[in-house]
Amino acid sequence: MSFFLGQILDKMASRDKDIRFMATHDLAAELEKESFKMDPTFEPKIVTKLLSLTSDNANNVQENVVKCLGLLIKRVKDAQAIEMVDSLSKGMVDNTKEELQEISSIGLKSIISNLPSESSAISNLVIKSLVPKLISAIDANIPNEKAEVKMSSLDILNDLLVKYGSSMTGDLENIQKVVLPKLNASRPAIRKRAILCLSSMAAPAPDALFNQLIEFIIKSIEESKKPDHTSTLIQAIGAICKTSGYRLGKYLSKIMPNVIKYCDKADQNDELRENCLLCFEALVEKCQKDISPYLQDIINLCCKFIKYDPNYSDDMDEEEEEMDTDEQEEEDEDEEADISDDDDISWKIRRSSAKTLCAIILTRVELIQELFEKVAPVLYQRFKEREENVRLDIFQTFSLLLKQLYRKNVSPEAKQILLQQIPKLVSSISKSLSDKSIRIKVGAFSLLKELVTVCPSCLEKNVGQLVSGINLSLGEKNANSNLKIEVLIFLKLLLSNHPAEIFRDHYQSLSTHIIKCINDSYYRISSEALRVCQEFINVLSPLVRPSGNLSATTPLLQSLYQAIYQQLEKQDIDQEVKESAISCMGTLIANFGDAFPKETLKPCLAILLERLDNEITRVVTVKVLSRIITSQVCKTDVSAILEPSIDLMATFLRKNNRVLKQSSLVALIDIVRQIPGSISAKQLPTILVEVSSLINEADLQLTHLAFVFYQELLKSNPKCASTIKDKYIPPTLLLLKSSLLQGVALDSLLTLFGIIVEINEPGMTYQDLLQLLIDCASQIKQPVTRQAFLSISQCIAIITVHTTSDKRQQTINTLLGNLTGNNESLVLLSLSCIGEIGRRIDISATSAQLQSSVYKTFDAANEEIKQVAALCLGDIAVCSLQSYLPFILEQIKNQPKKQYLLLHSLRETIIKLSSTSQGITAILPYLQTILPILFENCVNEEEGTRNIVAECLGKVSMISPKDIIPKLQEKIKSTSNLERSTIVTSIKFSILESKDLVDQFLAPHISDFLTLLLDTDLIVKRSALLTLNYISHNKAGLIRNNLSNYLPILYNNSKIKPELIREVDLGPFKHKVDDGIEIRKTAFECMYTLLDTSIDKIDIPAFIAAIADGLKDTQYDIKLLCHLMIVRLSQSNGPALLEGLISLIEPLRLTLVQKVGDTAVKQQVERNEECVRSALRAIAAISRIPNSESVAKFEEFIKTSIKSGALASQYSAILSEDTTSHNTDAMDTSN
Repeated sequence: MSFFLGQILDKMASRDKDIRFMATHDLAAELEKESFKMDPTFEPKIVTKLLSLTSDNANNVQENVVKCLGLLIKRVKDAQAIEMVDSLSKGMVDNTKEELQEISSIGLKSIISNLPSESSAISNLVIKSLVPKLISAIDANIPNEKAEVKMSSLDILNDLLVKYGSSMTGDLENIQKVVLPKLNASRPAIRKRAILCLSSMAAPAPDALFNQLIEFIIKSIEESKKPDHTSTLIQAIGAICKTSGYRLGKYLSKIMPNVIKYCDKADQNDELRENCLLCFEALVEKCQKDISPYLQDIINLCCKFIKYDPNYSDDMDEEEEEMDTDEQEEEDEDEEADISDDDDISWKIRRSSAKTLCAIILTRVELIQELFEKVAPVLYQRFKEREENVRLDIFQTFSLLLKQLYRKNVSPEAKQILLQQIPKLVSSISKSLSDKSIRIKVGAFSLLKELVTVCPSCLEKNVGQLVSGINLSLGEKNANSNLKIEVLIFLKLLLSNHPAEIFRDHYQSLSTHIIKCINDSYYRISSEALRVCQEFINVLSPLVRPSGNLSATTPLLQSLYQAIYQQLEKQDIDQEVKESAISCMGTLIANFGDAFPKETLKPCLAILLERLDNEITRVVTVKVLSRIITSQVCKTDVSAILEPSIDLMATFLRKNNRVLKQSSLVALIDIVRQIPGSISAKQLPTILVEVSSLINEADLQLTHLAFVFYQELLKSNPKCASTIKDKYIPPTLLLLKSSLLQGVALDSLLTLFGIIVEINEPGMTYQDLLQLLIDCASQIKQPVTRQAFLSISQCIAIITVHTTSDKRQQTINTLLGNLTGNNESLVLLSLSCIGEIGRRIDISATSAQLQSSVYKTFDAANEEIKQVAALCLGDIAVCSLQSYLPFILEQIKNQPKKQYLLLHSLRETIIKLSSTSQGITAILPYLQTILPILFENCVNEEEGTRNIVAECLGKVSMISPKDIIPKLQEKIKSTSNLERSTIVTSIKFSILESKDLVDQFLAPHISDFLTLLLDTDLIVKRSALLTLNYISHNKAGLIRNNLSNYLPILYNNSKIKPELIREVDLGPFKHKVDDGIEIRKTAFECMYTLLDTSIDKIDIPAFIAAIADGLKDTQYDIKLLCHLMIVRLSQSNGPALLEGLISLIEPLRLTLVQKVGDTAVKQQVERNEECVRSALRAIAAISRIPNSESVAKFEEFIKTSIKSGALASQYSAILSEDTTSHNTDAMDTSN
């Protein structure tokens, strides 16, 4: 390395500039290597030589020198670092050499950019050396000094402040003293750089210094006489707001009146007005709480100045609207050109207004309805904007407003207001569709695309106005490809989201352009056109088929076929075009296959078979074949390719590609269903083997499809039942032993068993299946639970229901006989089977001993058997209400020891019946008998019993809401705390029933039930809190309007209450018991839920104060909940969290430093570590909020308590996690 450095030194001293260039270039290349080690002997010589070369007369040498100096700063000793900084600083202020000034400035910037991002010894050294020199250069008043020195100094100082502002707190006061006067500089460039410096300085500035800065600017604004000075000061406010955010909030009462006054002043200059609007934008984004009182004024000003165009009067607008001919429009455009003036900057005001409106739209979800009422009309009226960039900004603003309709909790009235505005909106934007500017047309179609996505079918009455613009854009010669793609995407949405009839007058003209685009050489246009063509064909079919005469449409269909076929047969085209062509051809054949001769379709089908055999295109081809076969419009003969297609799809079932397997299985199901007998005897065994291999618990969706395939096969060919037995029975029996079998897979299996029993083929009779299922159940390993037998009992029930009445009675008698045996597994299975049979058909007449036999099992020693017996009795009652419900109700009254189990029976009956309209009709006459028993048991001492009663009350309340809800309301005034608790709990189960019933009968009274949140009894209060949490999670709309009443109650219940802490005497020592723990935990769970469902209704400062209290709680669970809330709040409303962040810092610090005692058990140690990790995740989430570094105390806390301590590595690991992983912190607290 010494030899290399010696050579470099010699070459840098060469008189040949090329050699000097190569020397500096090689040095820079070496310095970039991590392995480079600087020889201490050569270090000062290299630095000195590089500094001397800053005045080299070759520019490319200077560039390399600057690069080398930047790379060297981290490698040299302190003395050389100081030498570099001093030399470059001296060169920067040297008025005699302009080029040296510039290169020295660039050198210093290079050094700063190469310094470590975190504060370090070398960075502190550079700051200490450089800052005084920069301050001196900025403050100097040298005669004939060039402004570039001050500009460069301000630039470099800003770079330092941005990177190391929090490490420069000792210099901030001096920096502010010298930079503030530069706001009055005559050169705009100096004023601009001074603003940047002040904004970067404001973030880390202590409160006193920040207050001094803002007060000075406010006072200067009030005293300012010159518009340009006022403009600079307001611009400074906006810049400071962007970096310091919430800190500016408390000064808005002094700032806003002045800014509003200057913005609205009639004779104001345009630059000042623009800066006022940009200041509004920053304040709206960063001071969301404190700006609220001024939002209406800001909206009004934006709506006023987005129309501000003094050189273009409204009369001109009216004239333009009256003009009809192209010639008149051209004259109007010429007139606009004459009016336009290079000095006219009014467009900046209109653009700033649009940007401010964007900020309001993004941050104020609660104002969306008002914005649609007030702002939307102003925006679409400005679609005539003459300045291209401004019009695009207005399009973007309106699109942003449309996108807000996707957000949670947006008022449904907002969409209704939009629908009423559609005619005027379309009328305004239709002119932009024929504009000369391609960018304008792209923007207009992009907006329309968003409109159709948000409100499908909204353009039904306005399609005619849009088609001409579509045709014009697609028909232009040499049209821009981006425009064509945007138009095609919009056209696809238009066709797919609107009724076919509205295109009757337009399909001929549209087809011409679609065909032209299909043949386009650019693959993106061609593929998008093919996708449009698919939707076009789907629209065309209902338009031309009802007439019964396709001959009139034949030329069009032939043209479409030829265009698609040309793309289909090509081998050397983009994959996207290939897939689109296959899909489009499939849609054409599915809709109009009968319109083409067999000879025409033959080569097309042959190509589809080739594509099916191609690994790249097989998935889309399988789906296309399925679409053709299942077409309800026309039947196309595909026999020519059917057999080889089936062979190929059978092989696909063993591939690893899940989408291919699923699509192939669906296609085989469609083939069996639509073309019976199409699978030959030779093909069937192979297919059965492959389909059977898909039956397993690993993929229940494929399992479901496999069962559906067997169903369709048996329906079309019942004789093959015995053939398929050996293939599907073994994996099915294995699956039945799994507790994972559920949902559609179980339903399709039950249907399959029903079909098999009805077919009754040898080897697959009812008795055969029954024996197989019972043997399967006997193989289930202990311990046996109801869940383990659930699937098997349903299968036994379904085959029993589908068999003959004699066999059914015989089976039920056998099952009843099993109940008296000692085999607990068999008893459990028999009870489950009887219940499953009983809830499907009435079995009350099958045996006189049915009721007594089942009821006797209530006395079993095994708790699981008693539970299943209760459910069995309830299930039997579902179809035998008259026989069994009175018995259940009578026993609830007379058998207190069995009351809990009998209430389970009643609950099962109510749940099953309330899920169907027939069941509701059946149970209605019994409600008057059921209700008194439920109300009587509301006061049961057992919480489990009360919960069952609450669920029953909740379900029956929605069966007859008009009668029962008033009775529930009366009960909330009960003197019994247990009854009040049960009643409020029942509301949890009511809200999940029919939405219409809940909205009509329960919603108006929900606040009455939630008055129990104020109940003094802890049991009642916790039940009310749980119900509030449940409503917040599942049906937040019921409470959103009254949330301001409930939140203070939540905050109050989240605090530690000394009166709820009691001391228990345990003999040798005393123990404190906190009875309020569960109340607090439930309150915080509810707050967490509300953050997700109703954040727009929450007053964030009060919410943060409650979180701060929770962080000080003694319970780990509550602290963890608070950490999760901080994470969620930082993601959903970070700026608002920063406003109250200071109150969270100390509680978080205490959590991090908290240690467990020496006598702590392992569980306590682990919980404490978990709490620390959770706190670090919360801190990491805060640090990701933009401008979080502006909170000086938080930055100091990060540096002193985390990054410099034992937690540094743990915190770094959390920070490095992918941000998407933080979604896993979400939890469901709606129990």
